[in-house]
Amino acid sequence: MVAFVALMAGLGGAAAWCAVVLVRRGRRGPTENADGLLIEQAARLRAQQMKTDGRSFRAHEQRDSGHHGH
Repeated sequence: MVAFVALMAGLGGAAAWCAVVLVRRGRRGPTENADGLLIEQAARLRAQQMKTDGRSFRAHEQRDSGHHGH
């Protein structure tokens, strides 16, 4: 019974911590200075490139999977 209460207290604490983090993150407005905008733009471009690389990798795997070298 004590373990159950401790587990519930731990889960409640973790939930409260997550709520605080999300509320604090939501209070920040959009980036307004040039450095922040450049960082966001670079992150967007990296994400787009990673997405493109993933698609080409999957297409390459699918193309190669039909050939077993016979």
